[in-house]
Amino acid sequence: MDSDRRSAHRYTRPFDRFPSRREHEARWAELSRAIAAAGPPSSEPAELKGELTVLGSGIEAAGFTRADERLLREADHVFHCVADPATVVRINAWRPDAYDLSVLYDDAKDRYLTYVQMSEAVLHFVRAGRRVAAVFYGHPGIFVLSSHRAVRIARREGHTAVMRPGISALDVLCADLGVDPSSPGMQTFEASDLLIRGRRIDPGLNLVLWQVGVVGELDYQRAGFTNRHLPVLLDRLEEVYGPDHTVVNYIGARYRGLDPVTAHHTVAALRDPAVQRTVTSSSTWYLPPAVAAPADPRALERLGLLKPGQSVRPPDGPLRIIDDYGPRELAALDGFTDFRIPAGFHWQQDTPGARFVLALGEDSALRERYVREPAAAVADWAPPELGAAERALLARREDLALQAAARGVHQRPTPEAARRLRTLLTRKSEARRLLRDGSAGWESLRRDLDSVLAGALYPWTGLYGTPDGELSVYLLGRAADPPRHRVYVNGRRVTDPRYERGVLRWRGAEGSDGAASGDGGELRTEFGRDGRRRLIGTVGRAVRLTDYPLPEVPPLADLVGGYRSGAVRVDVAPGALGSAPRLRVTVDGEPATAAVVIGPAGFEVDGLTVPFDRAVPDAPPHLYGNYRLRLPSRPGGAELRVAEDGLTLDGQPVPKAESNGRRLSWRDGPDVVPCADLTLLLDPITLHPMLHGTGRTADGTPFPLIGMVPVGVEAARRLAVRPKFGIPAGPWARLTALAAEASQEGGLFWWHGWEQSATALRTVERALWEDGR
Repeated sequence: MDSDRRSAHRYTRPFDRFPSRREHEARWAELSRAIAAAGPPSSEPAELKGELTVLGSGIEAAGFTRADERLLREADHVFHCVADPATVVRINAWRPDAYDLSVLYDDAKDRYLTYVQMSEAVLHFVRAGRRVAAVFYGHPGIFVLSSHRAVRIARREGHTAVMRPGISALDVLCADLGVDPSSPGMQTFEASDLLIRGRRIDPGLNLVLWQVGVVGELDYQRAGFTNRHLPVLLDRLEEVYGPDHTVVNYIGARYRGLDPVTAHHTVAALRDPAVQRTVTSSSTWYLPPAVAAPADPRALERLGLLKPGQSVRPPDGPLRIIDDYGPRELAALDGFTDFRIPAGFHWQQDTPGARFVLALGEDSALRERYVREPAAAVADWAPPELGAAERALLARREDLALQAAARGVHQRPTPEAARRLRTLLTRKSEARRLLRDGSAGWESLRRDLDSVLAGALYPWTGLYGTPDGELSVYLLGRAADPPRHRVYVNGRRVTDPRYERGVLRWRGAEGSDGAASGDGGELRTEFGRDGRRRLIGTVGRAVRLTDYPLPEVPPLADLVGGYRSGAVRVDVAPGALGSAPRLRVTVDGEPATAAVVIGPAGFEVDGLTVPFDRAVPDAPPHLYGNYRLRLPSRPGGAELRVAEDGLTLDGQPVPKAESNGRRLSWRDGPDVVPCADLTLLLDPITLHPMLHGTGRTADGTPFPLIGMVPVGVEAARRLAVRPKFGIPAGPWARLTALAAEASQEGGLFWWHGWEQSATALRTVERALWEDGR
């Protein structure tokens, strides 16, 4: 409350140090004599190097930033030319020795002569090697000839000169009138120059006219301008827009608590003398576009925005409608239902690099040394927590380097952290353990996870598409071998996919002949609050693809085999190809009458509880077949026959094979694979047997071993016409075609990668969310 009271009563007392008119006149008399005595500047390089900083006070009274205030307080000399008396008082209170440049204006004096004199007054002390600050109303570079002249001359003579932006009349006009200069575009003209030069007006753009209250006036009138030439401007506007077009007479508010002038008139109404009297030397006119510019079909085609057969829709009007609630806007609102901050979002920490940037803005001594000796300035300022990488970035004195240092240099996960993350994202059991036990002791897990998600494709393995299935993207990321990533767009494998910084890019797709064809693509990965993954970007057009949802429980294909529940025998086996259901469950040989309910330790059917660990030791006959093996050292692979009467490998018997349920192993086998430890399973997509495990060479060197019973052409066709798991018909047909093709070379194990990555990522994210990280 005391603080509020002090704030409310600020400035109720006069300033302690404030100049008198006599003091100000004396300073100007001395300065003018010195400028006259110095004469025209020498063409020789300046011996003394000065500094000039040009500032803008903004449209609003005394709209200075803290950094600008510090510059004004620390300068050797201060000049100002501002239109607002309160701003003059503020500057003079800070700097009682300041020079008011408006003394150089005079009635009937050519304004250009005044502007030249302002420049010379400012440059006088710069040429003497001093630090000079010059303040101009609004933006110091907009309709201020003297500021630009002073900066150019100072630089040409070898001095340091910078211009700091301020808030201009255009800035506040756009804010107060709700005008976007980019939609559809903007033209701005000085009113007199528009007429004198015959500038061409485009009626399809926003138009801003400056200094409409002094049309045709080249001198200065302290008592104000009569604006007698305004009808000439109205004649020109009527030629372009007609008499009924809207003109907004705009005057920005200079004082807090007041409203801007935003008077809407027609061109014809502005011919009324009473209306014209409201147009002052502070007025700026805004005219909205009158016509809509059609799109150029040839440009759209060259930019890839217009496809063959598509036509260009005519524009609805000259201005884009942005305040409707149509289908797209309602879809945006619906997006909040499952919104979650993306994994790639960077939370800005309090970094020493950012604090150094703030210090540069407020400490002129640090800034001056940083310009001369960047590395030394950083070293002297640096706190202990400023790392070597950040120091090096700051010492480069480059825009992007400072931004990177301020953002914070994130060290890549340590090998141990990367290993643990890879385990979490590839093993559901580890992810569930994290959810159960928490992540205490590893505070960087959230940050490291974001780094991995933005650089590794395997957590994004899955099938993504539009709800109607018109476009689908199939990803199979490799945790240990990125060059073997597989990406398919509508069933066609893309060439050379690259995944970096959360963005997947590729050049084209392979045609039926294996040659690259089609356009490339760019998709950003995103993880939603609903636990579903998304791909957002362009594939020929802007797209938003969502991960098709997996079943909430493992598919029945994972349960294929025989089980015991007490004295009862339960079997899970595939049905006839194309039948419904695709998998059948029998209880003592009779078809089950109830749905199967799968839990973490077993499943229930027809009132029976069937533990997973009660699987019978015999290999299920449904896993018999001729498997095509993929071998790292043998391009053609090998064929493994699994049958009731034993195993053969490329026609050679495997005499010492052992089988226990879905586990299969042998020793002292044929030379192609002397030893192996395998697991047999059923592919949930094709219901064809697959196997995976580890083989060993004769000297004991391990290698990965996978295989699959090939899917024939007729079987693939029958699979394609019966979509499963809620996947639309188009993506399902492409998926089964890919699975059938891959089965000829050992299979892809795509379903298991999809289920593993989606479930593990969802579980890890949930653990971090619940843990508050």
